[in-house]
Amino acid sequence: MKSEIIYGFLLVVILSGALPAEPPPSSETDRKVDSLFVIASSGELRFRDMVEPAIDSIAAMGKSAVPRLIEKYDTKDARERLTINNILVKIGKDAVPLLLKSLDDENAEKVSRICYTLGDIKDSSAVDELMRVAFHTDWRVRSSSCGALGKIGDGKAGATVVKSLADTVETVRKSAAVASGRLSAEDAIPVLVHMLGDSFYGARMCASEALIKFGGKALPAIADSLGSENAMLGNLGCITLGLIAGDSAAAILTGQLESTSATRRALAVEGIFLSNSSTACGAVELLAKIETDSTVLFYINKVIEKYASR
Repeated sequence: MKSEIIYGFLLVVILSGALPAEPPPSSETDRKVDSLFVIASSGELRFRDMVEPAIDSIAAMGKSAVPRLIEKYDTKDARERLTINNILVKIGKDAVPLLLKSLDDENAEKVSRICYTLGDIKDSSAVDELMRVAFHTDWRVRSSSCGALGKIGDGKAGATVVKSLADTVETVRKSAAVASGRLSAEDAIPVLVHMLGDSFYGARMCASEALIKFGGKALPAIADSLGSENAMLGNLGCITLGLIAGDSAAAILTGQLESTSATRRALAVEGIFLSNSSTACGAVELLAKIETDSTVLFYINKVIEKYASR
C-alpha cells in the first residue's frame, strides 16, 4: 500500500515536468521504476522514511526492473549510482544475465559501474565475461573488472588478475593487487613483491596487504628482494615481513640491521617489533650498543621495552 502511494505521488511529479530529462519510459514497468526511483535516490529529509521502502519496492520487481536501472547507470549523480547498485544487488542473481549483456555498451563508465555491481552480487556465472573485459581499452573497466573478480573469489580468474598487475595504469595495478590477495593467486607473489617499489603509493600498499595474506609463502620472494636498487621496495618489504610476523620473518629482518642506510635499519627494527617474535631481540640489543642514529635508536627502544615487559 505504501509503495503504491509513493508511486502515485511521484507519477504526478514526473508528469508535471519537475524532473530532469532522461530516456522516456517504454513501458508501465519503466514508469513505475522511474517514479519509485525518485524517492529511492532522494537525499531530502521529507523522504527519509520512504527511501528504503522505495528501494525494496523496485527490488521486489525483480529482473523486470533491471533494464531501466541499467539505462539509468550513466547518471552523473553519486547518490543515484549508489542507489542503482544497491537495488541491483538486492535483486541479485536474476539481474546478472542482463548486466552481462550490457558489458558491451559503448559507454565505458557505465560498463565500469556494471562490473562493480557484478562484483557486489558475487555470482560466479559472471566470471568469464568479467575476465573478457579485464583487458578493455578503458582503464576504468579494467580496474572495476579486476575488483569484481576479486570479490567473487573464483580461482580461475587468477591468471587474468596476475596479468593485470603489469597494467600501465596505476589504479588498475592497485585493483589487481587487491584481487590477487583475495583470490590467493600464488603466481602473483613475485609481481606483488616487485610492486612494493611501485611508483604509486596505493599500488605499493595494496601489494603489501596482499602479500601479508599469503603469509609464509611470500617470505622467500620478499627476502630475495631486500637488496633491490629500489629502496622503496626493500623498505616496505621490511614492514611487510613484520606484519606477516613469526620467527622466520624476524630472522630475515635481522640481516637488514647491518644496512648502511639508517632508514633501512630503522624499518628493520620496526619490522622486528611488529613480528611479535623474540628471536631477533638479541640482534636488536647488539645494534643498540653501536647505533648512533636517533631515529633507529627510537625504534630500538620500542623493541627493548616491549620484550622487557614480558
